[in-house]
Amino acid sequence: MRAERAAIVAALCLVLAVACYLVYGFERTLRDGQLVLLELAPVDPRSLMQGDYMALRFAVDAQLPESGASIPDYAYLHRGAEGRAVLAGTGDQLSTEPGVVSMRIRRMDGRLTVGPNAFFFQEGTADIYAQARWGGFRVADDGTALLAGLYDGQLQLLGSNRR
Repeated sequence: MRAERAAIVAALCLVLAVACYLVYGFERTLRDGQLVLLELAPVDPRSLMQGDYMALRFAVDAQLPESGASIPDYAYLHRGAEGRAVLAGTGDQLSTEPGVVSMRIRRMDGRLTVGPNAFFFQEGTADIYAQARWGGFRVADDGTALLAGLYDGQLQLLGSNRR
């Protein structure tokens, strides 16, 4: 009985340690990652605002290869002076080219994308986010990207999530 309890406590400690490590990694990416701005692509207006979230799609996703062929691991992005990024290519390894940011590609809803398909916001703030034209990502050196906020056409961060 005592050994079972010790095993349960050890397993719980291991799960908590892994969770803390992952959260620390995400926080480090949000704090230290490069800011990359990706243009938002039009989304079906009926699904643009649904409750407390906005459906998202990124213009760069239309330039990614079709999901039927060999799927690359990374999108290579050239970042302009203001942080706006354009697709420079795709590949299976992190880019070592100066001025190029590697961002992981993933499959979502049957298509390839570099970002999430939705952005959640506080109830009652939909009018603020209706102006969104750019998605602001923080990208770590390993290609992990986290959507940190939405920006308007003048690259002003929308809402209270100022990062």
